[in-house]
Order: sequence, then structure tokens, then C-alpha cells
Amino acid sequence: MLLSYKARNHKGELVTGQLEAFSESVAISQLREKELTPIKVEIMVGATLKQEKMTKIPSQNGRVEIRDMMFFCINLSNMVSAGIPLLGSLNIISMQMNNPYLGAVIGYVGKLVSEGTSFSDSLGKFPKVFSRLFVNMIRLGEMSGTLEKVLKTLAIYMEQQENLRQKIHGALIYPTILVVAGTGVILLILTFVMPQFVTIFQKSGVALPAATQLMYNIGTWMKRFWFLPLGAGVLLVFGVKMFLKTKTGRNFWHRLLLKLPLFGPVTIDILVARFSRTLGTLMDHGVPLLQSLNILEDVIDNVVFEEIVQTVRLSAEKGEGLHKPLMNRQEFPKDVVYMISVGEQSGQIGPMLNKVADFYESKVEFAIKGLLVYIEPIFICFMAVVVGIMLASVILPMFDLVKTIQQ
Repeated sequence: MLLSYKARNHKGELVTGQLEAFSESVAISQLREKELTPIKVEIMVGATLKQEKMTKIPSQNGRVEIRDMMFFCINLSNMVSAGIPLLGSLNIISMQMNNPYLGAVIGYVGKLVSEGTSFSDSLGKFPKVFSRLFVNMIRLGEMSGTLEKVLKTLAIYMEQQENLRQKIHGALIYPTILVVAGTGVILLILTFVMPQFVTIFQKSGVALPAATQLMYNIGTWMKRFWFLPLGAGVLLVFGVKMFLKTKTGRNFWHRLLLKLPLFGPVTIDILVARFSRTLGTLMDHGVPLLQSLNILEDVIDNVVFEEIVQTVRLSAEKGEGLHKPLMNRQEFPKDVVYMISVGEQSGQIGPMLNKVADFYESKVEFAIKGLLVYIEPIFICFMAVVVGIMLASVILPMFDLVKTIQQ
């Protein structure tokens, strides 16, 4: 909330102004940190509503984008490095956030910090906003006095993950447009073009070939009962989503993804890059290996790789290192296993994992471009065959119509 104050500096001069704080006691502490002696601190008119919003516990159902989190990390890092106290920094950032939900969360985190809760424990109250990786990295920064550095690392990590995600999504835009446009053309031919020609053929007494009659019947049925395929499609999508939320469905889908032709190798490369980047970032900042692996298991988001992480953790508990359990896993390329082995022997496992991540993130980008080289012509050929069959079912009766006219 916004407060006005009167205070005296070290020369005894009267100083007045305004500041953002969660309470009057916090404002007094901030003034004393600035070497000012408070005389009067009071809430400004209209600030009560802001205070209620900042002190009310936000729900756990808000949406937070990676860009919002990057903005939070970068701004907080800059403020902390500029010497602004953590509480004051949180107070200011909560007011600056474009995402009102994240702003409310940061405001409440600041309230908890002002009450004596550690910054990392306060963030941990919102697991859907701040991941285990995020909270543990912040805790490490608090303990080691390197909060500014950790925040910058988290911002870079999130930027790298977001860049990879954007490349994948960007590569899927063109195939998606082709699917939507192709489906629209097929529906247009079935429901509009085909009935027009069939009406002409029927009036002329031309017998319809089987293919033409079938297409006509499909188009007529779709025009009359359009809500049935639409409803079936919605139910199918909903059913698939519900199935994938189950343990069985998640297990089936994640294993299938790794075995699909063309897509399987790319998926493996993405997961190897995520595995390497996350573990490398954690170990670079001194997070113990076993704790890093526990965090990694939550981040990896694939049941097969979660099993790999569990196996690696068991091996690490026995003192056998990382590379040995990976040698027998076909999902991990041999070059990755070798580089991890070299990193362990040299004591540079963190930097080595980050190098692996750099290489595989670049490999994913080229692999996606290579996929498009195959997907686009395959889909275009498929659409050409479908549209060709439809056009043939229209053109064939026209020959009979021409013969009838000539007679």
C-alpha cells in the first residue's frame, strides 16, 4: 500500500515523501534502512483497497506465463543488486506486474516475508506458480548470499526453455494451417459443390457412379446432422484429455511418443536437452546431486525419463556416478553418456551437462526443420489424393451428361 511519511535525516533536516510498504511497521523499517528517523507514517487515502488485495491469500488457479516469471526474476535481481531491500523490491514489483494474478502472489509473498517467513518458504506456498526447482534455487541463493546471481540464472534458464518451446510451436504452425485449410476444402466440396452437381445430373437423368453417390450421401448427411460429428469430435478430445490425465494414459502416451516414427527421435532429443540443462543448472549452483535428481524428476515430465532419473539416483546413492546407469538406456545417446563420464572424471559435471544441453537444443531445432521436409509433401500428397477422388466423382458423371446432351 502507499504511505506518506515525515522523517529527519542525519543532519536533522525534515524530509517528507511517499513509499510502498505492506504495513506502517515495514515502512518505518525501510526509512531506518535509509538512515532516516521517522516522525509520522500514515496510510494515504485510497490505499486501503490495495492493502486488502495484497494481504488476501491468492487462489492456486491463476495463469502465469514464463515471460511473467522472467520479468519477475530479472527485475528482482536488478533491484537486489542495486541495494534495495528484498521486502521493498517485492512490494514494488507486485505493483508493476502486468499479470494481476502473479502481482497478487508476489504481494502475498512479501507479506509473509515481512512476518518473518523466509523468501524461499514463502514462494513454496504457491507450488503451481513457483516450481520445486525455482524454490530450491532461491533457497540456495539465500543460504549462500548469491540471490542476485541465482535469479539471473533462473531467468536465463526459463528463457532457454521458452525459446525451445517457441521453436517447436513455431514449426507446427504451417502443418496446422495445412490441416485446417485442407479440412475446410474437403467440407466445402462435400457439402456445397457436390450437391450442386448431383442436382444437375439427376435432372438430366444421368446415373450416378458409386463413388459419386457415396460422396453425395456423406455430404447430405453432414449438412443435416452436422452436430453429430461436431459433438463426437468434442467428446473424443475431452475423452482423450481425461485418459491422458490418468496414470495409465500418461504412461501409454509418454512411451508411445518415444517410439513414433520421425517424432520419437526428436522427442528424445528434447528430453535429453531438458535433462542436461536442468541438472547442469542445479549442480553449477552447488545443489547436492541427490537433491538435484529429486528436483529433476519433477521437471522432466516423461515417465520413461522419470524412471531413468530414479535409476540414476539409486546409482548415485551407491556412489557409482551418473554415467553407469545411463550406459544401458537406449534413450540416451552414447555421446551424451561419454561426455557425462568425462565431466565426472574432471569434476566439471555441471558445465559439461550445460554443453550437452546447448548441443541438443540446437539439434532439436534442425531436427524439427528436417521433420517439416517430410511432413509437408506427405500431407500435400494426401490432400491431393483426397481432393482428386472427390473431383473425379464429379467429373465422371459429366462425361455421361455430355453423351446424353449429344444424343
